[in-house]
Amino acid sequence: MIYDLIALGETMTTFCPPPGNALASSPVLKVDHGGAESNTCVGLARLGLKVAWVSKLGCDPFGDRIVEVLQSEGVDTRWVKRDSSRPTGLMIKDPVQRRVHYYRAGSAASCIAPDDLAGVPFGEARAVLVTGITAQIGAQAAAISFLDGAHGLRVVDPNFRRGLWGSERRCELVLPLIQRCHLLLAGDQELAELFGEEEPAEMAKRCSEHGPQEVVVRGDGMAGVWSASEGWCEVKFSIEDTADPMGAGDAFNAGYVAAKLSNKDIEAALQLAIVCGHAVATSAGDTSGFPTNLKIAK
Repeated sequence: MIYDLIALGETMTTFCPPPGNALASSPVLKVDHGGAESNTCVGLARLGLKVAWVSKLGCDPFGDRIVEVLQSEGVDTRWVKRDSSRPTGLMIKDPVQRRVHYYRAGSAASCIAPDDLAGVPFGEARAVLVTGITAQIGAQAAAISFLDGAHGLRVVDPNFRRGLWGSERRCELVLPLIQRCHLLLAGDQELAELFGEEEPAEMAKRCSEHGPQEVVVRGDGMAGVWSASEGWCEVKFSIEDTADPMGAGDAFNAGYVAAKLSNKDIEAALQLAIVCGHAVATSAGDTSGFPTNLKIAK
C-alpha cells in the first residue's frame, strides 16, 4: 500500500469541561484526544486519503483509547509503539481562562528515537508530516531522520508551544525541520519569531530562502501562500470568537495538504483549508467538527 501521508508526532489524552464551565468548578470533564499530527491525519482520512500515524504511547488505558479512536477514523496505527515505562501524555483545557495545561514531560512520545522508525514505509509515501512540537518535546533527532528519509512531499508546521521541554529553544530546534521541508504551514507569529516581523508575504519569502518551496501563512482573517513559481496569493476570511479553537490549524493543514495532493491550484487549496479550519474552530474538540461530507477528487 502506498500511503498518501504518514505523520510522526505525539497525541495526548485531553480533558475539557463542558462549554461555559470553568475548569476549577466543573463537576465533569469530557475525555478526548489531541495531537497536531494525528489531528491532521483524522482530517485527511475524512477527506478520503490513506494515512498512517507513527508515535509512542504508554501501556495504559489512555493509550488504548487513542489507538482505538484513531483506528475508527481510518488512521493506520500499526507503527505506534507502546512503552511500559512511560505514560501517555495528558492535556487539560481551560476554555474560560483560554489556557492549556500540559502533562507530557517524560511521556512515551518524548522518547521517540530514529530507531523507532524502522520498518515504517515513509520513504514510499506521497507525503510526510511532522510539526515542531516533536522537536520541542525532545524527539528532534527522530523528526530529522523522518524528513531525511522521505522521498515525497515533506510537510512541516512549526507549531510553537509554551511549556514544553524545548520551548525556550524552539527556533533552534525547529529550524532544521524547516530547512528540510518542501511545504511549510505556519502562523504569522511563528514566522515573525523565526525570520523577523514583516508583512506576511515578506516573511514567507524570507522563509523560502531557508529551504521550503512553498510557504503558507495563517493570520487573523487571512491566509496566504508564497511560492517561487507563482509569487504571493492571499485569501481573506471572517473570524469568529470561539470557546475552543484548538485543532483549527491542524484542520486547515489537512485541507491544504489534501488539495495539494489532488493537484489543486493554490487558491483552491486555501479555500478548502479555510473551510476545514473554520469547521473545527466553531465546534468543541480538536477533530469532532471536521467535515465528513467533503470529498477531494484526485
